[in-house]
Amino acid sequence: MRFPGWYTPFAVINVALGAFSQLLPLYAYFLGAKAADVGLLAAVGSATAIFASVFWGKLTDISPRRRPLVLLGFFGLALGYALILVAARVKILFALNAGVTFIWMAASTASTLLVLAEFPKTLWETELGRFNALAGLGWTLGLALGGLWTLGFTRAIGEGWALRSLALFVAIIALVAGILGLKTVPERPESSRPIGQELVGLVGNFVAEVRRYGPLHILGALSPVQLLRFFQGRTPFGPELALCYYGEFLSFVAFSLVFAPFPVFLRQNLRWPNELVFVLYIAHHFISIFAYRWARRAIEALGHRLTLAFSLFVRILIFAGFAAVERGAPAWLLPILFALAGLSWAFFQLSATALVSRLAPEAIRGQAIGLYNAVAGLGNVAGASIGGYLADGFGFAAPFLSAAALLFLTTPILLVEGRPAR
Repeated sequence: MRFPGWYTPFAVINVALGAFSQLLPLYAYFLGAKAADVGLLAAVGSATAIFASVFWGKLTDISPRRRPLVLLGFFGLALGYALILVAARVKILFALNAGVTFIWMAASTASTLLVLAEFPKTLWETELGRFNALAGLGWTLGLALGGLWTLGFTRAIGEGWALRSLALFVAIIALVAGILGLKTVPERPESSRPIGQELVGLVGNFVAEVRRYGPLHILGALSPVQLLRFFQGRTPFGPELALCYYGEFLSFVAFSLVFAPFPVFLRQNLRWPNELVFVLYIAHHFISIFAYRWARRAIEALGHRLTLAFSLFVRILIFAGFAAVERGAPAWLLPILFALAGLSWAFFQLSATALVSRLAPEAIRGQAIGLYNAVAGLGNVAGASIGGYLADGFGFAAPFLSAAALLFLTTPILLVEGRPAR
């Protein structure tokens, strides 16, 4: 079964995203960052994603346009990645990461809604799985590109310029994705207009929503009273979806406890070169490409919640394995553990996204998906902030084992079901 042509630019943009995912922490480490700094760098990106996800989710519900949001994300990444050429201090990377994260969340939120709009509900899991698998293929190619690039250029021009030149190249890849998006990304016929008019309309909605849903609104929404109302289910999303978000939040705290400081663990403790770090992450994303098909079959056989629980159980074992390597177990275990991490990620991401999509009321599905990304960002902020300090203060086994324990406590929350998913 052939995939739609507009999947192609998303595969291409994920090449850029995959390469940049490890380029950013490795470049920060080159500039002198420690594990805590790298953790905070990831936390800043995740904190930006919280606001951006809510903002773009709301905007997609009030506007039928998806195409300009996708194009904004693609071309915005191209510009942001190119700016790393002038980033000579770690502090600049914080602002850069915040900017590219905010811009990318526009395309990320719109992409899920494009898939849901293009296919009937009976095919959602299938198409989300195919879309994520193709994106995972692009991400894996990006990691391979990063590994080969640093291997080939580090000795010739030095580590710093090897990483900077890689940033420029992925900016060009993002630009290519934007050009492909101009030709292939669909739009509803009643909303199809020249790109200039589309962007003008987007800017108008953007300004209006910034005034209505700016920082003060977000701070109010994150007040203790509002958070308590949310986790009590006293929102349009209902109690079951709120509980799902709660389990998701704790899951992403655990994930970031491990993965935010992990590149520093590889460079600092194991003394792995940059290209070997890229190779390790390739193992993670390569297996996830194939695992989305298995995840879809697991959902059909077991349901969304048991599939989620399975993914968390596998990650508990993986994180314990990471701690064992930190304590002296053979380092060759890491590629195996990372391949299993890719397997578990496909199961978690597909089942969680599909569950949120099915539990959300249709009128606010865009907000529900945006909130899913926002809650993930909030969990990443907490996990990334804490993980780096735990690693610097107590060794890397501390965040690894803490994450495993947190997932053990989280699993029962995601198994609670008040009504079947539609």
